[in-house]
Amino acid sequence: MRLLALIVIALVVGPLLGIVVDRAAGRLRVLPEHRCVSCHEGQGRRSLVPVVNWFQRCQHCERHKGMRYAAVDVLLAGSFGLLGWRFDDLRILVPYLMLSAVLVALSVIDFETHLLPNNVVWPSILTGLFLVLVVSGELGYEQGIYSALFGAGLLGGTLGLLHVVYEPGMGRGDVKLALLLGLFVGWIEPGLIGTVQRILYVMLVAFGSAGLVGLAYNAIRRRRGEIPFGPALAGATMLVVLVSPGLT
Repeated sequence: MRLLALIVIALVVGPLLGIVVDRAAGRLRVLPEHRCVSCHEGQGRRSLVPVVNWFQRCQHCERHKGMRYAAVDVLLAGSFGLLGWRFDDLRILVPYLMLSAVLVALSVIDFETHLLPNNVVWPSILTGLFLVLVVSGELGYEQGIYSALFGAGLLGGTLGLLHVVYEPGMGRGDVKLALLLGLFVGWIEPGLIGTVQRILYVMLVAFGSAGLVGLAYNAIRRRRGEIPFGPALAGATMLVVLVSPGLT
């Protein structure tokens, strides 16, 4: 019943998250409606009706308004359901639900634009840090704060070094996203060794999956193409969070 409730919440929140996906990268004015991905015209408030909006056609160009919004809803529902299965304590679950919503939005934005906009990343980092501090205080989990900060520094610092060494292969947006991801990966269980292991798992899965997708893309298209790294980082982080012991 709890998992079903989380999935329903995700399907309701998803259309609102779709507005962020549509407008954050271009710093556009936030309006309560989706835009057609073809002609970019607004679709009215009816476009925010959960699930029904998946099948909506543009009122102006009569094309389907795009699968972007359905993808956001489905990814969010799946991540909410998995996190609800993983965490029992609502105080811990809520911060990770926030993280998953941010990662879904940033993954879709990065996939479409190859950008990880600061107006989403930085507020998410600050909000995540606030939640980690508050929840850790309520749980008497001070060691988790140190592990979270260490994880953020380790993953962010590692990708930052890669950015300095080879800037075309690692964008600054990926480095900033790594601060958020390392924070939540390190928070799962206190201990520097365990945090280092989980950060290594994130990097191995992210680089491995991005490499395989890149090879497949180049083979199918028969030309080299730039593959966004943000979705790989986000997926690897969610996988490590779901399989790691520690917080309940």
